[in-house]
Amino acid sequence: MILRYLKQQMLLPIKEYIINQRVNIRGIDVLILSFTIERDKNNLWMIYENQELYRDRSDDEYIVEFRTNREKLLRGINASSKHKDLHIRQMEIQGHIVNFSSSSSSSIYNMDPEGIMRLQHFVESGSISDEWDDVNLENLVIAQYKQMDEETAPNIDNTKELDIKLYVDRGTREIPIQHPFKIQFGKQEMGTKIVYYDEELGKENYFFINEIYSFDVYENIKKKVEKIEEVEMRERNLKIFIEGLERIYPRDKNLAVIKYEAADSTQLNFHMKEHLEAEPIYSDSAIGIIWGSKEDEIGINGYKLRECVLQPIDKDFSGELEIELFSRILEIPEETVESIG
Repeated sequence: MILRYLKQQMLLPIKEYIINQRVNIRGIDVLILSFTIERDKNNLWMIYENQELYRDRSDDEYIVEFRTNREKLLRGINASSKHKDLHIRQMEIQGHIVNFSSSSSSSIYNMDPEGIMRLQHFVESGSISDEWDDVNLENLVIAQYKQMDEETAPNIDNTKELDIKLYVDRGTREIPIQHPFKIQFGKQEMGTKIVYYDEELGKENYFFINEIYSFDVYENIKKKVEKIEEVEMRERNLKIFIEGLERIYPRDKNLAVIKYEAADSTQLNFHMKEHLEAEPIYSDSAIGIIWGSKEDEIGINGYKLRECVLQPIDKDFSGELEIELFSRILEIPEETVESIG
């Protein structure tokens, strides 16, 4: 590495407002370090401890190869639950409103130069007090929140009370369910109800199935690409999309899709049992399918209608499918927190 690249990783603010205020966000004690003004951006900086991130380094979630798709998906849920990313949408400080366009966070565990240099900066500036001295480096997370480019940096007066409010954006957490059921392909009668036990809630929950139908993903891609007016670009994009799809989905099959309703409008994730027990197929393709029902569309059972893409099936399939409610998405509501001082 040459010096120029290393300097790009350094935190070298033109001006810095030391904040050194504590706040509790979703049960996590956070220290707001400072607000920095740099040449091309302004940032709010925070630090907190995440003891779960590297609690057990022998955890087999770090194994690259998985025996089944089920194992791979469960490990992914487990790994995701250990990352406690805090998304701050807005800050109010001394009457100034600061909106954030993006955020990033990184642990100090891997001892990368950027993380160590940032930590050194905040120690030298006096933002981190001695009470943090006994915290393991592997548990420390430094978070950065970038102010929107079009906004003017706040003029903070450190001789006055800071009176900080943070507006925390809503988040999600995936909860494993793994409830198997069988269902006939096609439209279902009103009231087709599946009951399952939710360990997170500690009780039974349920959802309704409206329909299982098949979807021709190749035909759908062709229709979307046809909207591109320039012929050469249209043909080039179609070729790229088709080649990507062929690495993931068989050309002679359709995708099964499940339409469902949940009483609490919860998003559910379904997979076919055969897929969950199969060995994962790894691909370098970046092709994906964006899916979703019409906003606020109500199903035949009176609840919000949602859809979930399953796995490939024969184009003329009309039998019974073995499906598993694999997980549900728990929504974490937004909140407003104030600094403790």
